[in-house]
Amino acid sequence: MVFAAAAAVLVPGAAHADALQNRVLAAARATPADGVSFRRSTRIEQSGKPAKTVVESYDPRRAADARWVLETVDGRAPTQKELADARKLKRGDTPSYAEIARWFGSPATVVPQARGRVLYRFARLPKGVLKIGSFDASANVAAEAVVNNSVRNPYVESVRFRSAKGFRIMLVAKVDQFAATGRYRPLANGLVVPEGGTSDMTGSIVGRSGTLKVTVDYSEQRAVR
Repeated sequence: MVFAAAAAVLVPGAAHADALQNRVLAAARATPADGVSFRRSTRIEQSGKPAKTVVESYDPRRAADARWVLETVDGRAPTQKELADARKLKRGDTPSYAEIARWFGSPATVVPQARGRVLYRFARLPKGVLKIGSFDASANVAAEAVVNNSVRNPYVESVRFRSAKGFRIMLVAKVDQFAATGRYRPLANGLVVPEGGTSDMTGSIVGRSGTLKVTVDYSEQRAVR
């Protein structure tokens, strides 16, 4: 962690960013993407289907193919098929505060807030930051980030993403509205970790309208590296 922080000092900040933005950006860059073990609960609510809650655990100390473990599905032990399907999942980057560094250095409007908070507004996300399936929706989505500047080491406390207008995914799907939130908190050692978030999407596939809401909560986060 000390070496990562030192390395971050050597990485230039964004030329257009203010001092606080560059400080937060450096801290996010110094955050190890796989330095925390955690438990994650994911609730999925989709039109025409019963709600589903999945609980998984992640530990970077396990073998690469066993870092994610499916623990329960709707409060029960998973079936053998569900375990097999979970092992086959193609997972993206491990959820981490480090993800903030992919976009927080972009040009932003700064709005001071009460209680030592500072709001940063971004007109759009950089290419490749937000994907829905394989579709890159970044250019269609604006972002807001609230920085807690009342503490010794300022950090992004919450984020919000929202589509400015509807957009199409290939030829068969249309997203009418997309919104997402995220929350972060520091551990006792100062490492900032995800706390939870939501995503809401309304749209249609082959002319059939529907909604999809995903709620994620993290618990038992422990720094392991």
